[in-house]
Amino acid sequence: MARDRDRERGNERLRANDANGALQSYDRAARALPNEAGVQLNRGLALLAANDLAQAREALLRATDPQAPRELRADAYYDLGLAFYREGDALAATEDHQGAQAQFREAVDAFRRSLRLRPGDRQTAWNLELALRRIREEQERQEQQEQEQQEQQDQQQQDQQQQDQQQQDQQQQDQQQQDQQQQDQQQQDQQQQDQQQQDQQQGEDPNGQRLPGHVERVLNALQDDEQSLERMRAHARAARERRQPSRDW
Repeated sequence: MARDRDRERGNERLRANDANGALQSYDRAARALPNEAGVQLNRGLALLAANDLAQAREALLRATDPQAPRELRADAYYDLGLAFYREGDALAATEDHQGAQAQFREAVDAFRRSLRLRPGDRQTAWNLELALRRIREEQERQEQQEQEQQEQQDQQQQDQQQQDQQQQDQQQQDQQQQDQQQQDQQQQDQQQQDQQQQDQQQGEDPNGQRLPGHVERVLNALQDDEQSLERMRAHARAARERRQPSRDW
C-alpha cells in the first residue's frame, strides 16, 4: 500500500540522516492515516532529528494513544522524555533555570510513564536519573542566581546611598563655602564703610563739611607752624626769666 511505502521511504531517509526527507514521507503517510500511532511516532522521531522540539512533542503525544500497542506507547513516552530533556538543556544554556526545571520535570514524568509500560528498561531508568539530577542542579543554580542578583541589588543600593551621601556632603560644603564668602564680603563691606566714615570725620571742617584736599594740607601746615612758633616763644620767656642771684654782702 502507498502509506506503507511512504513509511518505508521515511525510515530509509531517517537512517540516512535525512530528517527533512523522512518527514516528508511520514507526512504523506500521516495524511492517509492521521490516527495511526506508529506514523505519529515516526514523525516525532524525524522532528527530533530536525531539532523541531515543539512539533516533535505534539507528534509523540499523539503516539501515546491508549489504543496503541503497549510497546509503541513505551517508545513514544521515552522519545517524549528526550524531547523535554533537550528543551530543558537548551533553556539551561540560556540561564533560564526555572524554565529548564519545568522541562526536566516533564521529562521525568514521560520517562516514568515509559517505565510503567516497560519496566526494567535500563536506558529509560538511566535517563530518568539524569533528568532528576538536572532538576537538582538547576534548582541550585537558580538559588545561586537569585543570591547573586540580591547581592547585586544590595550593592547597587549601597552604592546609590553612598553617592547620595556624597552629594549631600558636597552640597553642605558648598553651602558652607557660600556662607563664609558672604560673611567675608559683609566684613569687607563693613570695614570699607568704617574707613569711609573715619576719613570723612578727619576731613570735615567745624561745620561738618568736608574740605578740599589742598585746603586740608595748608591748614595742617599752618597748624604745625603755629605749634612750632609757640614752642619758640616759650623758650624765649624762659630765657628772660633766668636772672643771676643778687649778692647780699
